[in-house]
Amino acid sequence: MLDLKIVDGTLVIPGTGKVRAGVGVKDGVVVAIDSEDKLGEATRTIDASGKYVIPGVIDPHVHLGIFTGDFGAECESETRAALAGGITTIGVFMGGGESYVPGLPGLIDTVDSRSSTDLFFHLSMFTPDQLAEMRRYIDEFGVTSFKFYMCGVTGVFPNVEDDFIKQGLQQLVDMGGHLTGCVHCENQDMFNADFAKVAEATPDGGLCEWAGVGTPESEENAVIRACRLAAETGARFYLVHMSSAKGVAAARANRPATLFVETTSPYLSLDKDDSVGLLAKMLPPIKSAADREALWDAVKDGTINTIGTDNVSCDRATKGADKGMLGALPGYAVLQTHLPVLLHEGVNKRGVSLERLVEVTSKNPAEIYGVYPKKGTIAVGSDADLVVVDLEKEQEVDESKIYSFSDFSLYQGRTLKGWPVMTIKSGQVAVEDGQIVAQPGIGSYLRRTP
Repeated sequence: MLDLKIVDGTLVIPGTGKVRAGVGVKDGVVVAIDSEDKLGEATRTIDASGKYVIPGVIDPHVHLGIFTGDFGAECESETRAALAGGITTIGVFMGGGESYVPGLPGLIDTVDSRSSTDLFFHLSMFTPDQLAEMRRYIDEFGVTSFKFYMCGVTGVFPNVEDDFIKQGLQQLVDMGGHLTGCVHCENQDMFNADFAKVAEATPDGGLCEWAGVGTPESEENAVIRACRLAAETGARFYLVHMSSAKGVAAARANRPATLFVETTSPYLSLDKDDSVGLLAKMLPPIKSAADREALWDAVKDGTINTIGTDNVSCDRATKGADKGMLGALPGYAVLQTHLPVLLHEGVNKRGVSLERLVEVTSKNPAEIYGVYPKKGTIAVGSDADLVVVDLEKEQEVDESKIYSFSDFSLYQGRTLKGWPVMTIKSGQVAVEDGQIVAQPGIGSYLRRTP
């Protein structure tokens, strides 16, 4: 007997399309895709009439513990918010100037005991000693993706020079296999000059003025350099959080076959003149409405491969939006609204096909980061991470119902059309009608292999 079956819905299977079929689940794995009458008996039957069943969303770009310093607490609260929004796997960027070897075992134990989504790590590279330890990170901890900051985050992370990035990429190539470098693409010198100029001219500015700190030209310059580094080394290179028309145009024009591009749901749904103001301060800054539309065009034409969140959760007091452009900190909690925003802005508003959205939110990140087909699709043998989506459901965002520890939402009071109504994690109904019914800790750390 099956543990669970889903009937009367439409499956959205990457590479296949929309399929009218049922799904049978046992022991946390999809064991059957067939007509409902052939699935057999199940302990629980889910009626998905009029709805779509998609693979669990994979958010490849999340930060935990940045402002609170408490990775464990955020691992618990933020993955529950993710699960409520249809996200079943996250990729978390870890940063620091010391060796990661001493800390990773404890972090992995925390994930296994407290996370509600499956989780894998990307490690940021800042020093030659860290580069020398890459092999250990791969073999001992199953980390296969590494980040480089062309432009640093003041007071948090420094930048690294192109020669250092090239050395790291060459090491990944020499080690062989499915290894990926990630890069934050902005020009450090241009950023510094623009920051000084904007800070002097409009120190009390808002979100619009903040956009002048990280310009499209700065991103464009860094993207061109990143494409060159990828081409020269032959490395798999992943450009995180593209935010501008010029950035994606540079990627489109210069990309080698081994280059992948990511944007985020806030960049696809907000612009610098949005009424949410400095609550949406981020790095790189949210840019113009024209940049937002260019990003959507790049999603449609395949220039953009994945959509993440760059989630950096914080509360209002920490955010400090009332302290002005220079006093406010970058970051916001958007995991729970990620999929609804993309369904509303992409599928319902701009006509992006649900098939395409599933590619960029599930299949592509799974393939790029080495967890496909265990994740990222609906197939016999794949993990039963599934989301039932109602494209017609309209609901107002209420920050009081967000599971994050954050006490604000960028979308507070906005009505979005298209919501997940059920999240199934490893074959278990974990979220139903917006309520989490699973206990913390149902997720696991994902060890990846090259």
